[in-house]
Amino acid sequence: MPEIVCTSCGYVGEPKTITKGSIAVEIVLWLCFLVPGLIYSIWRMSSRYDGCPSCSQSTLIPVNSPMARKFFRENLPEKLAAIEASQPPSKAARSVGKALGRFAGRFFK
Repeated sequence: MPEIVCTSCGYVGEPKTITKGSIAVEIVLWLCFLVPGLIYSIWRMSSRYDGCPSCSQSTLIPVNSPMARKFFRENLPEKLAAIEASQPPSKAARSVGKALGRFAGRFFK
């Protein structure tokens, strides 16, 4: 799973699937009444979302997005360097590196 940034609290990491409602209410409705229990279960399953494990908000953006970089520059500049350092090189950077490596290999042979 991709890493995310929570714009509410600044959490950086994996998102958590959050389900609205209460499991206790669902169990009571299933034990007492079949139809309300079914309706409540369907509502709970349809209201799932990926949220922040820290604050349960759904204000998440991918770490490598331009908005995340702007958020880090404005709010958490110390994390920006760590995030950028952990980014893998792009396809173009890898191909240029290979070409330079081949050139250096032939040059120093």
